[in-house]
Amino acid sequence: MLSNIISSLFTMGFLLTILRLATPILFASIAAFVTASAGVANIAVESIMTFAALAGILGSYLTGNVWVGIIFGLFIGVLTSLLIAFFSMRLGADPILIGIALNTFANSLSIFFLYLFTGDKGSSASLNAPTLGSIDIPLLKDIPILGSILSGQYVLTYVCWILLIVLFIMIYKTPLGMRMRACGLNADAAKTAGINVGRLQLFSLVLSGLFAALGGMYLSMNSVRMFTKGMVSGQGWMGIAANGIANGNYVMLLVSAVIFSVFRAISIIFSQSALFPVDLVSAVPYFAVFFFLTISSIISYLRIKSGRVEEQ
Repeated sequence: MLSNIISSLFTMGFLLTILRLATPILFASIAAFVTASAGVANIAVESIMTFAALAGILGSYLTGNVWVGIIFGLFIGVLTSLLIAFFSMRLGADPILIGIALNTFANSLSIFFLYLFTGDKGSSASLNAPTLGSIDIPLLKDIPILGSILSGQYVLTYVCWILLIVLFIMIYKTPLGMRMRACGLNADAAKTAGINVGRLQLFSLVLSGLFAALGGMYLSMNSVRMFTKGMVSGQGWMGIAANGIANGNYVMLLVSAVIFSVFRAISIIFSQSALFPVDLVSAVPYFAVFFFLTISSIISYLRIKSGRVEEQ
């Protein structure tokens, strides 16, 4: 039994599972990364994903059009980000505390609205809302091995891959990205250089809301194809953790997100066996997050102690 489980970790199916599980974590990672680049701490990624996951399904159901549902979910993501910006940038509240508040009541508020529309507190299965599917790309799908990876993925998976490239170009290859990173490194110096720090931080929050919303809607409109209670299940926090480990390194950000998705895939495989307690196996991805964050913190501490980097 155990040998069969281990052998399943070295199959194409397992690789495809990793790719699909990586998508929402990658969305969450770039949502956290883009605000951190501009010097804003956005820990409300989890709540934005939750709100958008429900909003996308409800918008799709009410209009009968999946793309209108996507727009509705994006609108809710941006609206939540603007709420964070209003309280933090206009009223001077701590963005960390705002994020904690949003994350605290996100599940309860989403369940409340779910109950209003469906009379159910568990899922939106009764709505039968239109959702997105996968795409088979001609020619590519016929390529051995590689075709299974590049073709047949969910729509929002391809959107994620495109946005990863676009964001890299924007952050590292454009004047806009340079000004954003300047804000993140030293906001006061950026102001002295004539950069409108507030505007760029607001822009980064809006982008963060869009990315997080796409991650939430991937779960409800591409993967599970309905909204379920607690469906985000810490994936927003995994994205934030990946950003913390990366510490501004874009490649490390993506690697960290994929590593977390690998552990999520492993937990799913092992949960199918009666050899291991389900609750323990389900906690494997979170143990991985804790482990890699600890290692990252130790490495950062040793680098600071050795004088290779300055303490922030």
